[in-house]
Amino acid sequence: MKKRFYWMLLLLSLGLIFLLKPSTILADGSYEITNYDAVAQVRSDGALDFTQKITYSFDGDFNGVFYDQSLQKVDSVTDVSVAITQDDQEITLQESSAGTNNTYQLTQTSDNLNLKVYHQISDNDMIVTYHYVLTGLITNYQDSAELNWKILGKGWDEPLSNVKVTVQFPTAPINSLQAWTHGPLTGQTNVDKQKGQVTMTLPELSTDAMLETHMLFPTSVTKDNPKVSTKKIKASVQKAEAKLAKEANQKRQAQEKRSRLLKNIFSGLVGLLSLGFIGILVRNPGNKKQKFPPIKHSYEIPEPDPLKAKALLRIAPPTAQELSVYFLELAGQNKVEITQVNDDYILKLRDKALLKEPLLRYLFEKVGNGQEFSLTALKKHGKREKNAKQLEKKFSAWSQEIYDQTAALGYFDRKNQRLNWSVLGGMALSLIALGILGFVIGGWIGWTSLALGIVIAILSGKYFLTHSNYTAKGQAQVYQLRCFKAMLKDVGRVDLREVGDIVLWEQILPYAVAFGLAKKVIKALETQFDTTELEVAFGPYYALYFMGAWDTSFTQSFATTFGNASTYSSATGGSGGFSGGSSGGGGGGTGGAF
Repeated sequence: MKKRFYWMLLLLSLGLIFLLKPSTILADGSYEITNYDAVAQVRSDGALDFTQKITYSFDGDFNGVFYDQSLQKVDSVTDVSVAITQDDQEITLQESSAGTNNTYQLTQTSDNLNLKVYHQISDNDMIVTYHYVLTGLITNYQDSAELNWKILGKGWDEPLSNVKVTVQFPTAPINSLQAWTHGPLTGQTNVDKQKGQVTMTLPELSTDAMLETHMLFPTSVTKDNPKVSTKKIKASVQKAEAKLAKEANQKRQAQEKRSRLLKNIFSGLVGLLSLGFIGILVRNPGNKKQKFPPIKHSYEIPEPDPLKAKALLRIAPPTAQELSVYFLELAGQNKVEITQVNDDYILKLRDKALLKEPLLRYLFEKVGNGQEFSLTALKKHGKREKNAKQLEKKFSAWSQEIYDQTAALGYFDRKNQRLNWSVLGGMALSLIALGILGFVIGGWIGWTSLALGIVIAILSGKYFLTHSNYTAKGQAQVYQLRCFKAMLKDVGRVDLREVGDIVLWEQILPYAVAFGLAKKVIKALETQFDTTELEVAFGPYYALYFMGAWDTSFTQSFATTFGNASTYSSATGGSGGFSGGSSGGGGGGTGGAF
């Protein structure tokens, strides 16, 4: 019984510990450390009064942050305080082990000081200020005082950006002040002897890098330092740091050499490719454009039908707008009947031979009942994704067939089209490469890149102006179509009766629809022909063209409905760059968020 009682008591105790233990909810999001600014005030007793301001930028929900201060070679850490600044409001936090919001938890061992800051934050920035005093890092030797301190250690959860650390001594000037910094070679150390100040800056400290300082200065600066030694250290430190600085400079020189080599290779390649491209443009390959008289009005019905005429001008397959023109053509040939019922249109099949065309067969048999279909039914049919995909597939095949038929007429110059695309791509690549080259390297290479870019732009523009995507036959046909289109644009100033019989305008109107000029032509027809003439000429399709606003006509309604239905979803210890390696400094901080 006693054993059972003890087991139950143990389980109950563990349960209570679990329930009462502060819980930490895991963060949901990401964060960045956008700024690290620290100041270490050196006191005359050799202690470091250290203040760190770390700026976090959170994207998501977080419960707080933590900081680990290594106490390696540190005798003591005292006067700890933590504050946060958010939205320009500063809060000094109280120490607590409960894990409640806006408190911090301090855990210290012989090797480490852990500060856990509890502050719930979502999608915002926050500055955390850590302050404490470190002792034992400065030793007064017989010939010099030494600070050997690893300020930031490896193992941060995220990189630190815009790192700045300032060490301020209690007296100034300090003529024999020397400082070396170990860390990424992109860092810079500034030793200001007049101010008695050393500043270390670094654009970014990666998670696997550290920042360490090694300084020598007169013992009079820290005259009250209890940590003293009768050893001499100055010469050995200077020798060791000179070696590390030499190694760092050799690495920099090697990097600079590689960088120069890569720049020269890149410059040479870009220059050769640019000159080669200029040579191609000077050769001016491909068929040249023909010269034609200025555009004038033409009343001749074009050789290609409206669909092919539009595809020829656009150099692209027909759209849903052109499909509606196709149905108007079929209606004019009495192969399809188009009737308007209220706000809907019904298309009835008159010629069953049209069902050989897959798109038309799908529309009449799948959308409709085999004999007819309506725009309302088409809209409803396209709401299902499976139907919309099928409809789009059928339409794409029909559209491509019309374009292929247009190309088969010998209008397009395939060679020139390929060359035009090649010139366009070559021009874009050349200008981008030259722009990068000029921006990165600058100097005379930059000006040369600019000059080459201007030459390429001018020659490319000239190439496009002198080369056509059309064959000689195609250029002639396009000229005729543009003349015909110019007439339609100016149709309101033309005496239509002198141009030709109204039957001719019945043939012209589908072209006006295809070119988007139907409103002008219809208005001109209504002005110069009476209603009786128009009704007789256009028959049952008079209403399609002339009744109501053209915006709500069959063409616009069909194009909109069909489109919707088929679319888905330094070595001397002066100012200079950082050194690599380490001088074995004590301390070192890391941190993260939770």
